[in-house]
Amino acid sequence: MASSPRSAQPGAKPILVPVDGSDSALRAVAHAAANAALTGGMVHLVHVQPVVDEYGTVPAYLGRDKLRELARKRAQAALAPAAARLKRAGVAYAEHDVAGEVAGAIVRTAGRLGCGAIVMGTRGMGAVGSLLIGSVAQRVIHLAKVPVTLLK
Repeated sequence: MASSPRSAQPGAKPILVPVDGSDSALRAVAHAAANAALTGGMVHLVHVQPVVDEYGTVPAYLGRDKLRELARKRAQAALAPAAARLKRAGVAYAEHDVAGEVAGAIVRTAGRLGCGAIVMGTRGMGAVGSLLIGSVAQRVIHLAKVPVTLLK
């Protein structure tokens, strides 16, 4: 987990932004950055990866260490452009890499971090981490206890 040098203002609720490396996710980051800059808040970036069944074919073929390495690289690839954008904007941020069912993990992470809002894109990178309206984004809207902003 990395964070920017500037700290958030006390009392400002953080914003959670799920990222998967897509242009849509980066537009969500830009939107959250603008809001955080106005309020002095911070942005939590989260990359969610599905849990791989330890007893399935893929883990048996690749091995757990290789799977962890691939997951780390995928998370870094998704988080790095979003973090760079926040850093350039001078917005405080933190990076999180979590595993689980995507929508549920997003909502749980927002709650655990005390976020006041979730800002997310509606078009993701693919079936595994996609944030497609009607699927993950719609499920987040139904599960979340905080406002959710969707961006195309």
